[in-house]
This record gives sequence, C-alpha cells and structure tokens, in this order.
Amino acid sequence: MILNDVPEATRFPRETRERVIDSAKQLGYRPNYFARSLGEKHSCLIGVIAPDFGNGFEAAVLSGFERRLLNTGYTSLVATHLWSPSLLQRHVETLCDRGAEGLLLVNSTPDESPGIPVVTVCTDRSPVWSTRVAIDNAFGMGAAINHLAGLGHREIAFIKGPEGSGDTEERWRAVLATCKRLGVRVDPRLTVQLQRLDPPGTGHAEEGRIAVEDLLRRGKRFTALVAFNDISALGAMTALREARLKMPENVSVTGFDDIEFASLAFPALTTVRQPLHEMGATAAELLLRKLANDECARIIRIRPELIVRSSTCPPSPASATGKRRMFKSRR
Repeated sequence: MILNDVPEATRFPRETRERVIDSAKQLGYRPNYFARSLGEKHSCLIGVIAPDFGNGFEAAVLSGFERRLLNTGYTSLVATHLWSPSLLQRHVETLCDRGAEGLLLVNSTPDESPGIPVVTVCTDRSPVWSTRVAIDNAFGMGAAINHLAGLGHREIAFIKGPEGSGDTEERWRAVLATCKRLGVRVDPRLTVQLQRLDPPGTGHAEEGRIAVEDLLRRGKRFTALVAFNDISALGAMTALREARLKMPENVSVTGFDDIEFASLAFPALTTVRQPLHEMGATAAELLLRKLANDECARIIRIRPELIVRSSTCPPSPASATGKRRMFKSRR
C-alpha cells in the first residue's frame, strides 16, 4: 500500500512510510503499476493504433503525439493491425481491458464505440463517438494538379490510393473536381490503384513501383504523374528510372505527405506537405481535453502546403517524342 502510493497509505505515520520506501530502494523493489492505478482510479495510459508504423506518415504523427504527452503523466501503448479489421478490433478490446483511458486511432476506425474518449487521424469517417483530425485533401490535391497544369501538363497519370485508406476517396474526388475545372481529362488508361502486398505493411514503395509498371505496360503516353502519397511516389520513380525515363524531363512526379525522405530523393520530390507532427500534437491536445470532459469540435481540418522541388518541370516536346518510342517498346 505504501509503496504503491495509494491514498489509504496516508493512515501510516510519515516516519513509517519513509522507512518502508528507503528499504524498498535498497532492495531494488519497483511498485506495482496496476495496484497504483486502481487506487488512483485511472491508469494514465493512452492506446495508439495504426495500420503500420513502418512508413513516414504514421511515425511522424506518433512523434508529434508523444511530444505533446510529455510531462502530462500519460504514457502511450502502441499497436498495429496491418489493415486487418479483426486485429484492429482485438487491439481496441485489449487496450480497453488493460485500462487505457483514451485512444488515438490513425487510419483506423472500428465499427463500434470503444466506450472511452477517442481521437482519429485521417480516417475515412468520423463516428459521433470520436473527434477527427483531418487534412484538407481537396486543397492539397488541387494545389498539386494546379501546379502541373500551370507548367503545361495535360497528359497526367494518377496513382489512386488503396481501398480502405481514410484519404483515398477524398483525394480522388479532389482529382476529379480539379481536373474538370481545369479541362484536364482523367483517362482511365492513365489511372492505376495501389494494391496492398502480402504480407501487408511490408511494401509501401513496392506498391508504387508495381502500379507504375502496370501503367507503362498500357503504352499510353503521359508527361506527369500524381501519386497518392510520397511512399508510392518514390516507388513510382524507381519504376520510371528502370524504364529509362528521366525525371522531370520525361515525366514530372508529385507526391503527398512530405515525409523526411521526400527531400532526399533524386530528384527531390515535389509534394503536398501535411504538418504531420502538428496533426499528432493536435490529436493529443484534443484527447487530453476529452479526458478532462472539456468539449471540443468534432472535426478539425488542417490545410496542407504545396512544396515545389526538382521532380517537376514543364513538359518538353523533344522528350515526349522519345518517350513515345519507349512506351511502344514496352507493349
């Protein structure tokens, strides 16, 4: 009781409590965390669940979240479900059973309320029992396509996000709306969708490379490529390089997220910057407010920023002629 520092320990004299604590230190004893949490009526644990922390997006969100939790007394427990709905549900139940007071769900939305405060980041929906931190996908994707169209690109290929991602449909609707406004045709022959690899969560860049290889086999000419995110863009750049297409001279490429590796790629990737650390910190702030029974908005939208680097340039008529020959050779 004394070592777990529960309220009932105060019934012992102060000198007794100090002697017990000193003896425990000499013996290397550690107080039982769960006994202490029962005495205090709360665990100070927050569960964090995401499909995978192996790419830059989820890791950056988690970093911002953890930094905001510093000095609050809360500790996070992290779990990944690798896009498995049953594993997601199991993690939610396990974290709740272990006393988590709240949950941060990144690209993950269970079908039912966990019964504790929840904040979601970049999910495909916002249940009434959660608060959602979302990026303004329409603004971000619109900025990328406006940039390419402003450079003179009209034959643009698109890598659509995978099914089940919280951002896939929002970004695709933005692609269609922006292209319609600009008079740019969205050609089905220039549209490919990311397909998750098996085992899941192990080939984010590889998915982009495979998608562009499929695109190249179709033999349809394009001068620019809009990728769903930076990871798939980096994989796409590998496939283009293997096909002896130069970037940006033959094909301009844009991504979405601005993960750390985007600026280190060759050429450096033009992308839409999501303030990922800020989104994680905002999610932590909202969750702390919910834990304190402080009302907050149900949806918080954050506006991204277009970052122009060296992977985009105006289309070159000379390079297009050479590229047409390359596409024909791959049929």
